[in-house]
Amino acid sequence: MAETRSPVAWLQITVETPKASLAEAVFESFDAEAVTVLDAGDDITVENTPNEQPAFQDSRITGLFTDGTRAEPIETALRDALGDEAVIRVDRLENEDWASAWLAQHPPIRFGERLWIAPHNAPVEADDDAIIVRLDPGLAFGTGTHPTTALCLEWLATADLAGKDVLDYGCGSGILAVAAARLGAASVTAVDIDDQAVRATQENAERNGVLDRIHTPPLDDIGEREFDIVLANILAKPLIALAPTLTAHAAPGAPLVLSGLLTRQIEDVKNAYTRAFEFAEPVVEEDWVCLNGRRHGAG
Repeated sequence: MAETRSPVAWLQITVETPKASLAEAVFESFDAEAVTVLDAGDDITVENTPNEQPAFQDSRITGLFTDGTRAEPIETALRDALGDEAVIRVDRLENEDWASAWLAQHPPIRFGERLWIAPHNAPVEADDDAIIVRLDPGLAFGTGTHPTTALCLEWLATADLAGKDVLDYGCGSGILAVAAARLGAASVTAVDIDDQAVRATQENAERNGVLDRIHTPPLDDIGEREFDIVLANILAKPLIALAPTLTAHAAPGAPLVLSGLLTRQIEDVKNAYTRAFEFAEPVVEEDWVCLNGRRHGAG
């Protein structure tokens, strides 16, 4: 008979501010069990850009703390970091199983015919040949719900990854790297300037049984290596700045998948890559865009 866990009481603190990184830093300094970042429309921010902030005018950042944590010092630290204009709300989730509540709000999501992204304890009604990637909330949060990541997952779900060497540049939680490995990639190199993101990628790779195929070297260590597929789910400004780097890492004929830009930014991003890539029609979801290009020079 399975053990029944008693509901756990939690302290939940939510702050609305344009200074998302400062709020996250405060929550992390108080040992938050989980931190999530949302925009005003409640879209979860996943795969944050290396050294960049979410593309939201205002963010809603929620920190979750174990029962017994005092709210007052955290509120004071938030005020000191963010100023009096920040809107702070404190909730005690008494007698509520927060994990079950989170699972109810984030059911498994299917991409393509057989790729699923689901929390670890969520049941998935899928065919026997389904590929199920399991991820839970955490400090480097990524579940596939945001359009930028969903568009990349849709592309991966239909791509031929068998035996391919993949680069995931700006890996965040590792969701794309893990999905690529589970879908048959021979090797995935996942890099990020955020050490926390690298740790999250390693943990998620291990939990999904693909740690042996996912490598997380420092950015400087990938040198001039070329890859069969290059993925970059970040934001428009760094995508443009990284054009020479990502181009150099794409082998002749290699697909390049760029996400994290908005419709108004399509031409600026494409122009940074046009000399080396031929692009298909942009794929758009909720004003977010995924560009799929192919490197010139295939034999």
